[in-house]
Amino acid sequence: MTTELLRAVADRVRDQYVFADVGAEAARALLDRQDRFDGLAGDALAGALTATLQEVARDLHLQVRHSAEPREPSTTSQWDDPEFMAAYWSEQDAHNQGFSRVERLAGNIGLLVVHSLDEPEGTGPVVEAALGFLARCDAIVLDVRESNGGAPSGVAFLTSHFVDAPAKKLVDVIARDGTVVEQSWTTGFVRAARFPWQPLFVLTSAATPSGTEELAYGLQGLGRARVVGERTAGAANPVDVLVVDPHYLLRLPTVRVVHAATGSNWEGVGVQPDLPCAAADALQVAHREAARTLLADPRWTCRSEAVRAELAALAEGWPAGVRRG
Repeated sequence: MTTELLRAVADRVRDQYVFADVGAEAARALLDRQDRFDGLAGDALAGALTATLQEVARDLHLQVRHSAEPREPSTTSQWDDPEFMAAYWSEQDAHNQGFSRVERLAGNIGLLVVHSLDEPEGTGPVVEAALGFLARCDAIVLDVRESNGGAPSGVAFLTSHFVDAPAKKLVDVIARDGTVVEQSWTTGFVRAARFPWQPLFVLTSAATPSGTEELAYGLQGLGRARVVGERTAGAANPVDVLVVDPHYLLRLPTVRVVHAATGSNWEGVGVQPDLPCAAADALQVAHREAARTLLADPRWTCRSEAVRAELAALAEGWPAGVRRG
């Protein structure tokens, strides 16, 4: 069984991985190092296969995962399987489509905590409801420190609320042969609140991956947001999920993204924060920097002396050991 699984994984990686030369090298590594996998099964085998692939490819999205529940092997991605997607969206509904917290902080600063950022057909109504709640806030903090990624279309939908019309191209999705197979753009019309100039901060951790890295990277690249926290994971290449064995799934990057604002992406390097600090301190740092930014911005007006007093108190403090931007 191990030999059959090895060959199935190696064949897919060699034939479909986004960078053909790297895919060929990673496939050879699997077949040449079979002794690494002797006697392993389940999660241990999946972990060993993943470690070998990533040792060569340096791609955090390239993974083998064990599935206790048997599945029918397929040559197509599970993203194309209606039954799988129905179950996926049902699971996302059980987690409020990845949005766990929306709050007005002191100083009339809004906080939105994002755990995942999937396609707008699922996440759209939740995004609009959350931003509607924050519509009267004077600055916004997006927290993706404990996220698990997302889709380019979901990133574009949320980003659209923080930039002016007209529509702006965000990323090209490029196949193995160099063909642009998809693009993501902001939309010129949004139903919920739009925040085109309000100070915007994105909180990150070393574990922030994939689509939520794209959110931070893109807003930073557009000059629209400041990133606060830790350098992110560095996993940019989108994945297909292939069932290569009834109990093993291959997460295989078959395309890459190039951001229009930078001509590059965050693969292997992560998103570099504008205000570096420990992830645990990022909300405090962003909250205080938002206060300082508002107080210095001539566009900001506030009739509430209580809010002004809150902002002034926030702006005075600064955590020890944190470098100012």
